[in-house]
Amino acid sequence: MAQERALDPGDCAGAIFIKDSILVCERPPRGFGNVLEIKENPPEDKQWLEREHNSQWYVFRSPVKTVLEFDIIPTDPLDDIDFLLFNGAIPDICDKVATRQVQPVRSNISRNDTTLGSKCGLKVGATDDFVRSGVGKSYSRAIDVENGELLYLLIDYQERPRAGFTLHFHYTPPPPPPVVVVLPQALRLKLVDSKTQRPVIGSVTVEGMRFDSIMQGNDASTYEFRQDKFRKLTIGCLAKGYMFKTVKVPASGDKVVEVEIALDPIEPGAQVTLDEIQFIGNEDKVRRASQPALYLLLHFLEQNPTTRVEIQGHVNGPNTKRNTKEFIELSTSRARTVRDFLLVNEIEDERVVFAGMGNAYMLFPDPKSESESEANRRVEVHVVSK
Repeated sequence: MAQERALDPGDCAGAIFIKDSILVCERPPRGFGNVLEIKENPPEDKQWLEREHNSQWYVFRSPVKTVLEFDIIPTDPLDDIDFLLFNGAIPDICDKVATRQVQPVRSNISRNDTTLGSKCGLKVGATDDFVRSGVGKSYSRAIDVENGELLYLLIDYQERPRAGFTLHFHYTPPPPPPVVVVLPQALRLKLVDSKTQRPVIGSVTVEGMRFDSIMQGNDASTYEFRQDKFRKLTIGCLAKGYMFKTVKVPASGDKVVEVEIALDPIEPGAQVTLDEIQFIGNEDKVRRASQPALYLLLHFLEQNPTTRVEIQGHVNGPNTKRNTKEFIELSTSRARTVRDFLLVNEIEDERVVFAGMGNAYMLFPDPKSESESEANRRVEVHVVSK
């Protein structure tokens, strides 16, 4: 039986599709994903990185026949960002990148130039298709592309990222303006204190509103989005001084969907169940779909720097002995996986403890459906101190 593997944006096969001319990456890549596709190249090679370091793959189509330029703009000018650009209209391109059966059509591996804000990219007037590592030009030559042409872009940080980046595409001639469509349903969100019912300033993420993308809103107590009808939504909410929360909204054909999200103040003993964290089979590997929930927990701890928590892992084990060695080890390993994610993202070790609870505290001791079994396989976050 083939082993299931979640796609990772650090891998070519998990490349993130870019739909707009501007992409803002607030969460820079850490590591190279599940597969090290680019490796063992000589440092003097002009086209190829010596190896991937902290990398993320993107894929996009040109919206018009044009000369393509772009800027990669680091949020922190001390970050050194490199890139490789590939023609994407090649069968099995990701496998062929790993075996060097295809070559980049443009690359720039030069050292960052802080006088330019450490920007790099493609530009009309640049003379070189490829710029090797070391001191060199920050821009490679712009490229002619056809309408609808598919391209893969690898962005790589030489060192551990300090901050994210903005990717800005430029087209000459520019594509026609998009057709503005007013979507038929309004989603209205209101954030309140669960005890006082007063408005709370916070941020939200909404999954399910658009295919393969997450909508965001920041620093408000009320939000309104437009969407197609009959969308199943998952809303994540975060506010300083409050427990984070995830709310599921069922599909509706109404013109207006109103959702009030009541947030609990942080206090010792408060807890949140991370329903969206899912694991592969009987393993401790987290599925790709769990990433938003992990980042919600991460940002909660970043926003409340004195809060200490315990991560508790639970497994589904009905009709069997409670807390066998296997159940304890699996639940502990899963809790440790979540803790390790936080530590990798620079949450202090002393703020996070973890424990495996086995199958002793199943929400449904005799589950009647797969959804009840999934509810037993959960991760809980308990506040130890405020």
